Amino acid sequence: MTDLSTIESKLDQILDISLRANPPQLMTTQECAAYLQVSAERLYQMRKEGIGPKFRQPTERWVRYRREDVDAWVTGN
Repeated sequence: MTDLSTIESKLDQILDISLRANPPQLMTTQECAAYLQVSAERLYQMRKEGIGPKFRQPTERWVRYRREDVDAWVTGN
């Protein structure tokens, strides 16, 4: 019998693969982290240190990453 944590883990893996294959144009921190194959915590730290991809903060609590900004950051453009 498969326990719930195993199922959740597998679903997270499927989501990560899906996001890397077809990321949305505007990504949340979790989506961007999956796209970059880093943890959301690491992306947060990069944002705090000013070394990560460009992001938008439309409200105090929301952070969004444009895919074109993330791709530009990855390629160094």
